Amino acid sequence: MQKNLLKVGAIIFLMVIFAGPVAVMAQDITQVNPPIGTTPGPSSVGGAIDWFGTILTWVARIFWIAAILFIFWAAFLYLTAAGDPEKVKKASHTLLYAVIAIVIGLMAYGIPKLVGTGLSGQ
Repeated sequence: MQKNLLKVGAIIFLMVIFAGPVAVMAQDITQVNPPIGTTPGPSSVGGAIDWFGTILTWVARIFWIAAILFIFWAAFLYLTAAGDPEKVKKASHTLLYAVIAIVIGLMAYGIPKLVGTGLSGQ
């Protein structure tokens, strides 16, 4: 019981140590609050592209954080598997999910550029 509690505590500690700086860097302080009396959302095609790009950027950040957490969790599962094929298989699947999260994060950065290029006709 104490060993499991110690393992869980170590995982939480590592997640805080590694995910904390990522969460701090995710803050976007470059945006200025809109003037009072304006409506939120896009008002033109260019604004819609920017708005869509902002949403996909946040999605990408969330998937990057999830990928990092999945990688650490998969590493922990590999370390604690002790040769058990079922646990190694579970760790492999977790690592696969991390790779999928990375691919989705990359796509979220690429889609706005692709849509912007298609709509601008360049």
